[in-house]
Amino acid sequence: MWRLYREEMKRILRSRSTILFLAAAVGLSVFMAWVPVTYERYTYEENGQKITIEGREALARKKEMEAPSCGEVTPEKMAEGLAYYHKNLDIYGDFYAEDFPLNLKVQEIYPWMPLLIKLREVMADPVSGLAPEYTQITREDALAYYDRCRSHITDLMNLEQKENPDARQTAVRMYKKVNGPFYYYSGYGTNMAEYEGMYLFLLMFLCIMITAPLFCCEYQTGADDILRSTKHGKRRLAVVKILSALSIGIAAFLPCMTVFQIISNSLFGWECRQTSMQILFSAVSLLDLNVGELQNFVMLSGFITLLASICFVLFLSSACRNTTTATGLTIAFAILPTLFYMLVGGSLGSYLRVLMPSGALGGSNAFLYALADFEFLKAGPFTVWTPWLMLAVPALEIPLFLWLTVRTYSQRSM
Repeated sequence: MWRLYREEMKRILRSRSTILFLAAAVGLSVFMAWVPVTYERYTYEENGQKITIEGREALARKKEMEAPSCGEVTPEKMAEGLAYYHKNLDIYGDFYAEDFPLNLKVQEIYPWMPLLIKLREVMADPVSGLAPEYTQITREDALAYYDRCRSHITDLMNLEQKENPDARQTAVRMYKKVNGPFYYYSGYGTNMAEYEGMYLFLLMFLCIMITAPLFCCEYQTGADDILRSTKHGKRRLAVVKILSALSIGIAAFLPCMTVFQIISNSLFGWECRQTSMQILFSAVSLLDLNVGELQNFVMLSGFITLLASICFVLFLSSACRNTTTATGLTIAFAILPTLFYMLVGGSLGSYLRVLMPSGALGGSNAFLYALADFEFLKAGPFTVWTPWLMLAVPALEIPLFLWLTVRTYSQRSM
């Protein structure tokens, strides 16, 4: 059997399309990790002229500017940043006015904005959910920041889950496990987190495109009729093809994601991995994770989704008569979760997204966004936070589709 496995691996890896897809996966790991840093902008005033710098130079200046707010997020830092805002507002008026001195913004306002944004978030009105103006927030409010976080999660869930008391209780219970203080380090932002999700989707897409023709290409050429008549035909041959597809997927995932993480964290700073999820996304995000743990968690979801997707496409390939049909269905399968989530919407769109093996990767339906959201779904008598379902369902689908693949291939008539 292992000799068959080696021969099947050689056959797949000699394919021009396989080489092309694997090369694209490696190239994209570098490109997708590098692109977010090109979006960095930093504008300041010198000799009466506005100067804008970009890329790594802008990132370095931004890190230098935001240094006062980096490290442990203390209520005292919140209060200090708020004091700068109030002082300059009294002198110059509206912060967003064109005549507000740019260098003053850079020196006394922008360094504290990552923290002040979170302070304003937790000060939202419990009835309307609207955040107040900074002028309405007092020093006492800033000093009570972590207490406000605890009350805000209750207020928010009362607004988000009015008809689901189980979801409200679950969210509050989860947030009690989030331990302060939070930490913030300038550099890594939501753009970089989103690009990790985008790259995972592209990596999955390339791997399932390699997988799509594994069975049906031999149906199409007639080679399968010969192979099935040998002593290694049917189930043993199906297992060999399955192992080959999974091996290539795993072999592509591990080094490509390693390269992606090394490049992205080196560009933005390894210290950024200590930033709390509550500073990167919502102040009341339900998991006690820092950016490093978040990256690993998203990778775990991507890995499970990749394996489930490969298994599903193997089933498609074993059931289709030609590569055109299998490839078309594979492409549709990759993009349908995003379309369902965007076009169908509501609980139905969420259920469809969760049930599809590739549902945790894509656009707005991706696992990363679910982690930052407060969506709960009914699973029988239970109310479950969507990310838990997005991990559990594909994990359960892996053995299901493996069994269906072997069964479909074994029962196929010559």
